[in-house]
Amino acid sequence: MNELTTQTTLELQRAAKGLFTRTALVLQGGGALGAYQAGVYEALAKAGYEPHWLAGISIGGINAAIIAGNKPEDRLPRLKDFWQQITPLVSPALPELGEAGHQLFNRVSAAVTALFGLPGFFRPRFPPVWLRQRGAPGALSFYDTSPLRVTLNRLVDFDFINSGNAPRLSLGAVNVRSGNFVY
Repeated sequence: MNELTTQTTLELQRAAKGLFTRTALVLQGGGALGAYQAGVYEALAKAGYEPHWLAGISIGGINAAIIAGNKPEDRLPRLKDFWQQITPLVSPALPELGEAGHQLFNRVSAAVTALFGLPGFFRPRFPPVWLRQRGAPGALSFYDTSPLRVTLNRLVDFDFINSGNAPRLSLGAVNVRSGNFVY
């Protein structure tokens, strides 16, 4: 970026900040979209925008909780920590193999994740769900998400969220019994 462009950008940022008294950040679900959201938050934070209200669902809810559950100076390091921890086990450092190679990489990566889970996020249940007694806690899903609870307890200060000093946080989820959204 040249000096004129940088100066113009900074002037536009200052002018825009004066127009709005509150900033909301709404983050939707969708796996890899969450990594993109973390990058967007990083750009907003570097431009001086800190959200007053965060709303999220699925992976967006996790990102929102990490942002809201930390003081501004700790938000980016905690987001980066989360995304580095749950990055798939298969390395993307492959030579360029064209479209067929890209498709093969995606399939192998998905298979490894399905078989082994993601550290700090989820793991396959053992014994598998179909070998468990009907109605038992482990019979509800193929994956155990208790590693995510440990990760979030490490990365999110829930006392800070409830202190009144954190940005407002609204989360959505699906009620597994009814299929309806709950906020």
